[in-house]
Amino acid sequence: MKSILLVFCMVILSACSNGQPPKSTLMDIDNDDTKIKYPPAGDLIAVKDLKSDLAELNVLLESVHPDPSFTMNLPEVKLQINTLASAITAPMTHLEAWKYFSVLNPYFKDGHMVISYPELVKELNHHISNGGRVFPIKVRIDKSHHIYVTDVENSDKGIKLGDKIVGINGIDTSEIVKEILNRMHGDTVSNRLALISERFSNMYWLLYGDTGHYQIDVSDNSEHNRYSVIGSNKKVGDINLEIGDFIKREILDNGIGYLRVDRFYYTPEQEKSYFKFMEESWQEFHNANVQDVIIDVRNNPGGTDHYWQQGIAPYIAREPFSFLSAFKIRLTESNLKKGPINGELGSMIEGPYNPLVPIKGHSNLRIPGKAYLLMGSLSYSSTILFLTALQDSKQAVIAGQSSGARSCTTGRIETSRLSGSKLEITLPTLIFIRPSGKESCHQPIKPDIFILDNPSDPTEAVKKLATSIISKR
Repeated sequence: MKSILLVFCMVILSACSNGQPPKSTLMDIDNDDTKIKYPPAGDLIAVKDLKSDLAELNVLLESVHPDPSFTMNLPEVKLQINTLASAITAPMTHLEAWKYFSVLNPYFKDGHMVISYPELVKELNHHISNGGRVFPIKVRIDKSHHIYVTDVENSDKGIKLGDKIVGINGIDTSEIVKEILNRMHGDTVSNRLALISERFSNMYWLLYGDTGHYQIDVSDNSEHNRYSVIGSNKKVGDINLEIGDFIKREILDNGIGYLRVDRFYYTPEQEKSYFKFMEESWQEFHNANVQDVIIDVRNNPGGTDHYWQQGIAPYIAREPFSFLSAFKIRLTESNLKKGPINGELGSMIEGPYNPLVPIKGHSNLRIPGKAYLLMGSLSYSSTILFLTALQDSKQAVIAGQSSGARSCTTGRIETSRLSGSKLEITLPTLIFIRPSGKESCHQPIKPDIFILDNPSDPTEAVKKLATSIISKR
Protein backbone atom coordinates (compact mmCIF):
# COMPACT_ATOMS: atom_id res chain seq x y z
CA MET A 1 0.00 0.00 0.00
CA LYS A 2 2.73 2.42 1.00
CA SER A 3 4.66 1.85 -2.24
CA ILE A 4 1.53 2.63 -4.25
CA LEU A 5 1.05 5.85 -2.31
CA LEU A 6 4.66 6.83 -2.96
CA VAL A 7 4.18 6.34 -6.68
CA PHE A 8 1.04 8.46 -6.53
CA CYS A 9 2.94 11.19 -4.67
CA MET A 10 5.70 11.23 -7.28
CA VAL A 11 3.05 11.61 -10.02
CA ILE A 12 1.57 14.57 -8.13
CA LEU A 13 5.02 16.13 -7.73
CA SER A 14 5.69 15.66 -11.41
CA ALA A 15 2.38 17.30 -12.31
CA CYS A 16 3.14 20.21 -9.98
CA SER A 17 6.44 20.93 -11.66
CA ASN A 18 4.80 22.83 -14.51
CA GLY A 19 1.50 23.70 -12.81
CA GLN A 20 -0.55 22.71 -15.90
CA PRO A 21 -2.50 19.72 -17.18
CA PRO A 22 -0.62 17.59 -19.76
CA LYS A 23 -0.55 19.38 -23.11
CA SER A 24 -2.13 16.47 -24.91
CA THR A 25 -5.34 16.87 -22.87
CA LEU A 26 -5.86 20.52 -23.76
CA MET A 27 -7.77 21.82 -26.76
CA ASP A 28 -5.78 23.48 -29.53
CA ILE A 29 -6.21 27.24 -29.01
CA ASP A 30 -4.78 29.84 -31.35
CA ASN A 31 -6.50 32.99 -30.10
CA ASP A 32 -4.71 35.13 -27.53
CA ASP A 33 -8.11 35.72 -25.88
CA THR A 34 -8.25 32.06 -24.87
CA LYS A 35 -4.74 31.79 -23.48
CA ILE A 36 -4.91 29.92 -20.19
CA LYS A 37 -4.55 32.13 -17.12
CA TYR A 38 -3.65 30.18 -14.01
CA PRO A 39 -4.00 31.27 -10.37
CA PRO A 40 -0.90 32.99 -8.93
CA ALA A 41 1.84 30.40 -8.45
CA GLY A 42 3.34 32.24 -5.47
CA ASP A 43 6.80 31.98 -4.00
CA LEU A 44 8.87 28.81 -3.89
CA ILE A 45 8.66 26.94 -0.59
CA ALA A 46 11.73 25.02 0.57
CA VAL A 47 11.63 21.25 1.08
CA LYS A 48 12.29 21.54 4.81
CA ASP A 49 9.40 24.01 5.20
CA LEU A 50 7.00 21.74 3.34
CA LYS A 51 7.99 18.77 5.49
CA SER A 52 7.70 20.94 8.60
CA ASP A 53 4.13 21.86 7.62
CA LEU A 54 3.11 18.21 7.50
CA ALA A 55 4.68 17.64 10.92
CA GLU A 56 2.75 20.68 12.14
CA LEU A 57 -0.47 19.16 10.81
CA ASN A 58 0.11 16.09 12.98
CA VAL A 59 0.50 18.37 16.01
CA LEU A 60 -2.71 20.27 15.21
CA LEU A 61 -4.66 17.03 15.04
CA GLU A 62 -3.55 16.22 18.58
CA SER A 63 -3.77 19.72 20.08
CA VAL A 64 -6.73 21.49 18.40
CA HIS A 65 -9.14 18.80 17.19
CA PRO A 66 -11.36 17.48 20.02
CA ASP A 67 -11.25 13.87 18.79
CA PRO A 68 -9.92 13.12 15.27
CA SER A 69 -11.13 9.50 15.48
CA PHE A 70 -14.73 10.73 15.63
CA THR A 71 -14.57 11.64 11.94
CA MET A 72 -11.50 9.96 10.45
CA ASN A 73 -9.32 6.86 10.52
CA LEU A 74 -6.48 8.55 12.39
CA PRO A 75 -3.75 5.91 11.73
CA GLU A 76 -4.59 6.07 8.02
CA VAL A 77 -4.44 9.89 8.02
CA LYS A 78 -1.06 9.87 9.75
CA LEU A 79 0.21 7.30 7.25
CA GLN A 80 -0.92 9.54 4.40
CA ILE A 81 0.75 12.59 5.99
CA ASN A 82 4.04 10.72 6.48
CA THR A 83 3.89 9.30 2.96
CA LEU A 84 3.45 12.76 1.47
CA ALA A 85 6.31 14.10 3.58
CA SER A 86 8.72 11.35 2.53
CA ALA A 87 8.00 11.95 -1.16
CA ILE A 88 8.92 15.67 -1.13
CA THR A 89 12.28 16.11 -2.86
CA ALA A 90 12.01 19.53 -4.48
CA PRO A 91 10.64 22.98 -3.60
CA MET A 92 7.08 23.84 -4.60
CA THR A 93 5.25 27.05 -5.37
CA HIS A 94 2.33 28.12 -3.22
CA LEU A 95 -0.17 26.73 -5.75
CA GLU A 96 1.76 23.47 -6.16
CA ALA A 97 1.83 23.03 -2.39
CA TRP A 98 -1.96 23.37 -2.22
CA LYS A 99 -2.42 20.83 -5.01
CA TYR A 100 -0.10 18.44 -3.17
CA PHE A 101 -1.36 18.90 0.39
CA SER A 102 -5.06 19.07 -0.47
CA VAL A 103 -5.16 15.37 -1.40
CA LEU A 104 -5.39 14.85 2.37
CA ASN A 105 -8.80 16.57 2.56
CA PRO A 106 -10.95 13.52 1.74
CA TYR A 107 -9.20 11.51 4.46
CA PHE A 108 -10.33 13.97 7.17
CA LYS A 109 -13.96 12.99 6.41
CA ASP A 110 -15.30 16.24 7.79
CA GLY A 111 -16.83 19.28 6.12
CA HIS A 112 -15.26 21.37 8.90
CA MET A 113 -11.65 20.26 8.32
CA VAL A 114 -9.83 21.35 5.18
CA ILE A 115 -6.49 22.50 3.78
CA SER A 116 -7.41 25.49 1.62
CA TYR A 117 -5.85 27.77 -0.96
CA PRO A 118 -5.53 31.00 1.09
CA GLU A 119 -7.98 33.82 0.39
CA LEU A 120 -9.39 32.03 -2.64
CA VAL A 121 -12.36 34.38 -3.02
CA LYS A 122 -10.11 37.43 -2.85
CA GLU A 123 -7.68 36.00 -5.43
CA LEU A 124 -10.47 34.92 -7.75
CA ASN A 125 -12.21 38.30 -7.59
CA HIS A 126 -8.86 40.01 -8.25
CA HIS A 127 -8.48 37.77 -11.30
CA ILE A 128 -11.97 38.72 -12.52
CA SER A 129 -11.31 42.43 -11.91
CA ASN A 130 -8.32 42.11 -14.23
CA GLY A 131 -10.34 40.67 -17.08
CA GLY A 132 -10.50 37.06 -16.00
CA ARG A 133 -13.46 34.82 -16.70
CA VAL A 134 -14.40 31.59 -14.94
CA PHE A 135 -16.42 28.54 -15.92
CA PRO A 136 -19.91 30.01 -16.38
CA ILE A 137 -22.42 27.18 -15.95
CA LYS A 138 -23.99 25.96 -12.71
CA VAL A 139 -23.91 22.19 -12.47
CA ARG A 140 -24.95 19.17 -10.46
CA ILE A 141 -22.71 16.12 -10.11
CA ASP A 142 -24.41 12.80 -9.40
CA LYS A 143 -23.09 9.74 -7.58
CA SER A 144 -21.77 8.34 -10.88
CA HIS A 145 -19.70 11.53 -11.26
CA HIS A 146 -21.71 12.74 -14.26
CA ILE A 147 -22.11 16.51 -14.64
CA TYR A 148 -25.53 17.99 -15.47
CA VAL A 149 -26.53 21.57 -16.27
CA THR A 150 -28.76 23.21 -13.63
CA ASP A 151 -28.77 26.84 -14.86
CA VAL A 152 -28.51 28.17 -18.42
CA GLU A 153 -28.43 31.89 -17.63
CA ASN A 154 -24.78 32.28 -18.66
CA SER A 155 -24.58 29.58 -21.31
CA ASP A 156 -25.01 29.15 -25.06
CA LYS A 157 -28.64 29.04 -26.18
CA GLY A 158 -28.05 25.49 -27.41
CA ILE A 159 -27.30 24.20 -23.92
CA LYS A 160 -30.43 23.16 -22.03
CA LEU A 161 -31.32 22.42 -18.42
CA GLY A 162 -30.50 18.82 -17.62
CA ASP A 163 -27.95 18.42 -20.41
CA LYS A 164 -25.03 16.16 -19.56
CA ILE A 165 -21.60 17.79 -19.90
CA VAL A 166 -19.07 15.18 -21.03
CA GLY A 167 -16.05 17.36 -21.72
CA ILE A 168 -14.59 20.81 -20.95
CA ASN A 169 -11.76 22.22 -23.05
CA GLY A 170 -10.99 18.79 -24.44
CA ILE A 171 -10.77 17.08 -21.05
CA ASP A 172 -13.25 14.34 -20.18
CA THR A 173 -15.45 15.44 -17.29
CA SER A 174 -14.88 12.16 -15.46
CA GLU A 175 -11.20 13.13 -15.17
CA ILE A 176 -12.10 16.65 -14.01
CA VAL A 177 -14.49 15.39 -11.33
CA LYS A 178 -11.89 12.86 -10.16
CA GLU A 179 -9.20 15.55 -9.78
CA ILE A 180 -11.52 17.85 -7.81
CA LEU A 181 -13.02 15.04 -5.71
CA ASN A 182 -9.51 13.95 -4.73
CA ARG A 183 -9.06 17.36 -3.05
CA MET A 184 -12.52 18.11 -1.72
CA HIS A 185 -13.37 17.89 1.99
CA GLY A 186 -16.66 16.60 3.36
CA ASP A 187 -18.17 14.02 5.72
CA THR A 188 -18.91 11.47 2.98
CA VAL A 189 -18.51 11.06 -0.77
CA SER A 190 -22.06 12.29 -1.38
CA ASN A 191 -21.37 15.33 0.84
CA ARG A 192 -18.19 16.05 -1.13
CA LEU A 193 -20.01 15.72 -4.46
CA ALA A 194 -22.58 18.28 -3.26
CA LEU A 195 -19.79 20.69 -2.32
CA ILE A 196 -18.08 20.17 -5.69
CA SER A 197 -21.33 20.98 -7.47
CA GLU A 198 -21.66 24.21 -5.49
CA ARG A 199 -17.99 25.23 -5.94
CA PHE A 200 -17.26 23.81 -9.36
CA SER A 201 -16.17 27.07 -11.03
CA ASN A 202 -13.78 27.94 -8.20
CA MET A 203 -12.18 24.50 -8.13
CA TYR A 204 -11.94 24.35 -11.92
CA TRP A 205 -10.01 27.64 -11.91
CA LEU A 206 -7.61 26.37 -9.25
CA LEU A 207 -6.81 23.18 -11.15
CA TYR A 208 -7.26 24.08 -14.83
CA GLY A 209 -7.09 27.86 -15.04
CA ASP A 210 -9.11 30.33 -17.11
CA THR A 211 -9.37 30.03 -20.90
CA GLY A 212 -11.73 32.98 -21.40
CA HIS A 213 -14.00 30.92 -23.63
CA TYR A 214 -14.83 27.36 -22.59
CA GLN A 215 -15.32 24.56 -25.10
CA ILE A 216 -18.15 22.51 -23.58
CA ASP A 217 -19.08 19.09 -24.94
CA VAL A 218 -22.70 18.22 -24.27
CA SER A 219 -24.46 14.89 -24.69
CA ASP A 220 -28.24 14.90 -25.03
CA ASN A 221 -29.51 11.38 -25.61
CA SER A 222 -28.03 10.39 -28.99
CA GLU A 223 -26.68 13.85 -29.88
CA HIS A 224 -23.22 15.15 -29.06
CA ASN A 225 -22.47 18.85 -29.52
CA ARG A 226 -19.64 21.24 -28.68
CA TYR A 227 -20.36 24.83 -27.65
CA SER A 228 -17.96 27.71 -27.16
CA VAL A 229 -19.21 29.68 -24.14
CA ILE A 230 -17.66 32.87 -22.83
CA GLY A 231 -16.68 32.64 -19.17
CA SER A 232 -18.47 34.51 -16.40
CA ASN A 233 -17.05 37.78 -15.08
CA LYS A 234 -19.40 37.86 -12.11
CA LYS A 235 -17.52 38.17 -8.84
CA VAL A 236 -17.93 35.47 -6.20
CA GLY A 237 -18.70 35.66 -2.49
CA ASP A 238 -20.68 38.23 -0.53
CA ILE A 239 -20.33 41.15 -2.95
CA ASN A 240 -22.97 43.82 -2.24
CA LEU A 241 -25.46 41.21 -1.07
CA GLU A 242 -28.48 42.19 0.98
CA ILE A 243 -30.63 40.25 3.42
CA GLY A 244 -33.18 39.55 0.68
CA ASP A 245 -30.57 37.50 -1.17
CA PHE A 246 -30.59 34.94 1.65
CA ILE A 247 -34.15 34.81 2.98
CA LYS A 248 -37.59 34.87 1.42
CA ARG A 249 -41.18 34.47 2.57
CA GLU A 250 -44.31 33.61 0.65
CA ILE A 251 -47.87 32.59 1.40
CA LEU A 252 -48.81 29.55 -0.67
CA ASP A 253 -52.28 28.22 -1.34
CA ASN A 254 -54.24 26.23 1.24
CA GLY A 255 -52.93 28.05 4.31
CA ILE A 256 -49.27 27.13 3.89
CA GLY A 257 -46.50 29.60 4.66
CA TYR A 258 -43.07 29.35 3.03
CA LEU A 259 -39.74 30.55 4.42
CA ARG A 260 -36.44 30.12 2.59
CA VAL A 261 -33.38 30.58 4.79
CA ASP A 262 -30.08 30.14 2.96
CA ARG A 263 -27.72 30.80 5.85
CA PHE A 264 -27.44 31.22 9.61
CA TYR A 265 -24.58 33.74 9.57
CA TYR A 266 -24.80 37.47 8.90
CA THR A 267 -22.95 40.73 9.38
CA PRO A 268 -24.08 42.85 12.37
CA GLU A 269 -26.13 45.03 10.00
CA GLN A 270 -27.67 42.01 8.30
CA GLU A 271 -28.46 40.43 11.68
CA LYS A 272 -30.80 43.28 12.57
CA SER A 273 -32.51 42.92 9.20
CA TYR A 274 -32.75 39.15 9.63
CA PHE A 275 -34.63 39.29 12.94
CA LYS A 276 -36.84 42.12 11.68
CA PHE A 277 -37.67 40.05 8.61
CA MET A 278 -38.49 37.03 10.76
CA GLU A 279 -40.80 39.00 13.06
CA GLU A 280 -42.61 40.44 10.05
CA SER A 281 -42.87 37.01 8.44
CA TRP A 282 -44.52 35.33 11.42
CA GLN A 283 -46.88 38.29 11.82
CA GLU A 284 -47.80 38.08 8.14
CA PHE A 285 -48.40 34.34 8.42
CA HIS A 286 -50.60 34.93 11.47
CA ASN A 287 -52.62 37.62 9.70
CA ALA A 288 -53.12 35.32 6.70
CA ASN A 289 -54.29 32.43 8.91
CA VAL A 290 -51.40 30.21 7.86
CA GLN A 291 -51.82 26.76 9.36
CA ASP A 292 -48.59 24.97 8.39
CA VAL A 293 -45.22 26.30 7.32
CA ILE A 294 -42.43 25.04 5.06
CA ILE A 295 -38.96 26.17 6.11
CA ASP A 296 -36.57 25.63 3.22
CA VAL A 297 -32.94 25.11 4.32
CA ARG A 298 -31.77 23.09 1.30
CA ASN A 299 -29.01 25.59 0.52
CA ASN A 300 -28.16 26.51 4.10
CA PRO A 301 -24.55 25.54 5.05
CA GLY A 302 -25.04 26.64 8.66
CA GLY A 303 -23.64 29.42 10.81
CA THR A 304 -24.60 30.41 14.36
CA ASP A 305 -27.39 28.70 16.26
CA HIS A 306 -29.08 31.77 17.75
CA TYR A 307 -30.51 32.68 14.34
CA TRP A 308 -32.79 29.65 14.31
CA GLN A 309 -33.17 29.34 18.09
CA GLN A 310 -34.52 32.91 18.35
CA GLY A 311 -35.88 33.63 14.88
CA ILE A 312 -37.64 30.33 14.07
CA ALA A 313 -37.98 27.89 16.99
CA PRO A 314 -40.28 30.02 19.21
CA TYR A 315 -42.80 30.31 16.37
CA ILE A 316 -43.03 26.60 15.53
CA ALA A 317 -42.20 24.66 18.75
CA ARG A 318 -44.85 23.84 21.34
CA GLU A 319 -42.48 23.44 24.29
CA PRO A 320 -38.80 23.91 25.18
CA PHE A 321 -36.64 21.21 23.63
CA SER A 322 -33.16 19.68 23.75
CA PHE A 323 -30.47 21.12 21.54
CA LEU A 324 -27.90 18.35 22.23
CA SER A 325 -27.49 15.32 24.44
CA ALA A 326 -23.71 15.65 24.87
CA PHE A 327 -20.62 17.49 23.66
CA LYS A 328 -16.84 17.21 23.46
CA ILE A 329 -14.70 20.34 23.26
CA ARG A 330 -11.02 21.24 23.01
CA LEU A 331 -10.25 24.24 25.21
CA THR A 332 -8.30 26.39 22.80
CA GLU A 333 -7.59 30.04 23.54
CA SER A 334 -10.58 31.01 21.40
CA ASN A 335 -12.95 28.62 23.18
CA LEU A 336 -11.81 29.81 26.60
CA LYS A 337 -12.64 33.37 25.55
CA LYS A 338 -16.02 32.41 24.12
CA GLY A 339 -17.03 30.23 27.07
CA PRO A 340 -19.08 28.99 28.76
CA ILE A 341 -16.76 26.02 29.49
CA ASN A 342 -13.69 26.75 31.62
CA GLY A 343 -10.59 24.66 32.21
CA GLU A 344 -6.92 24.26 31.41
CA LEU A 345 -5.72 25.49 28.03
CA GLY A 346 -5.43 22.57 25.60
CA SER A 347 -7.46 20.17 27.72
CA MET A 348 -10.51 18.30 26.51
CA ILE A 349 -13.88 18.49 28.23
CA GLU A 350 -16.84 16.24 27.49
CA GLY A 351 -20.15 15.60 29.15
CA PRO A 352 -23.95 15.75 28.93
CA TYR A 353 -25.72 18.88 27.72
CA ASN A 354 -28.94 19.64 29.58
CA PRO A 355 -30.07 23.23 28.74
CA LEU A 356 -33.24 23.47 26.64
CA VAL A 357 -34.00 25.85 23.80
CA PRO A 358 -36.55 28.35 25.22
CA ILE A 359 -39.65 29.33 23.26
CA LYS A 360 -41.22 32.02 25.47
CA GLY A 361 -42.56 35.32 24.22
CA HIS A 362 -44.18 34.53 20.86
CA SER A 363 -47.11 32.23 21.65
CA ASN A 364 -49.55 34.62 19.96
CA LEU A 365 -47.76 34.16 16.62
CA ARG A 366 -47.02 30.45 16.89
CA ILE A 367 -48.40 28.50 13.94
CA PRO A 368 -51.38 26.29 14.83
CA GLY A 369 -50.28 23.42 12.60
CA LYS A 370 -46.94 21.80 11.83
CA ALA A 371 -43.55 23.00 10.62
CA TYR A 372 -41.99 21.09 7.74
CA LEU A 373 -38.23 21.55 7.43
CA LEU A 374 -37.07 20.99 3.85
CA MET A 375 -33.44 19.86 3.78
CA GLY A 376 -31.11 19.21 0.85
CA SER A 377 -27.61 18.38 -0.29
CA LEU A 378 -26.05 21.57 1.13
CA SER A 379 -27.71 21.51 4.57
CA TYR A 380 -24.81 21.41 7.02
CA SER A 381 -23.29 22.49 10.34
CA SER A 382 -25.76 24.59 12.40
CA THR A 383 -28.48 23.56 9.95
CA ILE A 384 -27.90 19.94 10.96
CA LEU A 385 -28.29 20.97 14.61
CA PHE A 386 -31.52 22.78 13.67
CA LEU A 387 -32.89 19.71 11.90
CA THR A 388 -31.89 17.10 14.48
CA ALA A 389 -33.02 19.15 17.48
CA LEU A 390 -36.51 19.63 16.05
CA GLN A 391 -36.74 16.09 14.65
CA ASP A 392 -35.65 14.37 17.87
CA SER A 393 -38.04 16.49 19.96
CA LYS A 394 -40.85 15.80 17.45
CA GLN A 395 -41.44 19.53 17.10
CA ALA A 396 -41.18 19.46 13.30
CA VAL A 397 -41.38 17.14 10.31
CA ILE A 398 -38.19 16.72 8.25
CA ALA A 399 -38.66 16.52 4.48
CA GLY A 400 -36.41 16.37 1.43
CA GLN A 401 -33.23 14.41 0.96
CA SER A 402 -30.13 14.05 3.09
CA SER A 403 -26.89 15.88 2.37
CA GLY A 404 -25.03 12.67 3.22
CA ALA A 405 -23.38 14.43 6.17
CA ARG A 406 -23.29 12.89 9.65
CA SER A 407 -26.27 13.71 11.84
CA CYS A 408 -23.85 14.58 14.67
CA THR A 409 -21.76 17.44 13.39
CA THR A 410 -18.53 19.09 14.44
CA GLY A 411 -18.19 22.84 14.88
CA ARG A 412 -16.52 25.92 16.34
CA ILE A 413 -13.93 25.87 13.60
CA GLU A 414 -10.55 27.58 13.88
CA THR A 415 -8.48 28.59 10.85
CA SER A 416 -4.74 29.26 10.87
CA ARG A 417 -1.83 29.25 8.42
CA LEU A 418 0.73 26.46 8.14
CA SER A 419 4.08 28.01 9.02
CA GLY A 420 6.02 27.17 5.85
CA SER A 421 3.57 27.20 2.96
CA LYS A 422 1.09 29.64 4.53
CA LEU A 423 -1.74 27.40 3.35
CA GLU A 424 -4.93 27.70 5.40
CA ILE A 425 -5.80 24.83 7.70
CA THR A 426 -9.27 24.70 9.28
CA LEU A 427 -10.13 22.32 12.11
CA PRO A 428 -13.18 21.85 14.35
CA THR A 429 -12.80 22.21 18.12
CA LEU A 430 -16.20 20.88 19.18
CA ILE A 431 -18.28 17.74 18.60
CA PHE A 432 -22.08 17.89 19.00
CA ILE A 433 -24.11 14.78 19.87
CA ARG A 434 -27.72 15.02 18.72
CA PRO A 435 -30.50 14.86 21.35
CA SER A 436 -31.42 11.24 20.51
CA GLY A 437 -27.89 10.11 21.39
CA LYS A 438 -24.73 8.86 19.73
CA GLU A 439 -26.15 5.64 18.26
CA SER A 440 -27.08 7.29 14.95
CA CYS A 441 -24.31 9.90 14.98
CA HIS A 442 -22.47 8.58 11.95
CA GLN A 443 -25.63 8.13 9.89
CA PRO A 444 -27.14 10.97 7.84
CA ILE A 445 -30.43 12.54 8.89
CA LYS A 446 -33.31 10.36 7.74
CA PRO A 447 -36.17 12.50 6.42
CA ASP A 448 -39.68 11.79 7.63
CA ILE A 449 -40.90 12.58 4.12
CA PHE A 450 -38.47 11.79 1.31
CA ILE A 451 -38.60 14.23 -1.60
CA LEU A 452 -35.98 14.10 -4.32
CA ASP A 453 -34.64 17.55 -5.10
CA ASN A 454 -34.37 18.87 -8.65
CA PRO A 455 -31.64 21.56 -8.78
CA SER A 456 -32.93 22.66 -12.20
CA ASP A 457 -36.30 23.54 -10.64
CA PRO A 458 -36.15 24.29 -6.89
CA THR A 459 -39.92 24.90 -6.77
CA GLU A 460 -40.66 21.29 -7.65
CA ALA A 461 -39.82 19.94 -4.17
CA VAL A 462 -41.82 22.74 -2.52
CA LYS A 463 -44.89 21.86 -4.58
CA LYS A 464 -44.54 18.16 -3.76
CA LEU A 465 -44.21 18.93 -0.06
CA ALA A 466 -47.23 21.24 -0.12
CA THR A 467 -49.28 18.47 -1.73
CA SER A 468 -48.12 16.04 0.96
CA ILE A 469 -49.01 18.51 3.73
CA ILE A 470 -52.54 18.93 2.40
CA SER A 471 -53.04 15.17 2.08
CA LYS A 472 -52.07 14.64 5.73
CA ARG A 473 -54.51 17.15 7.24
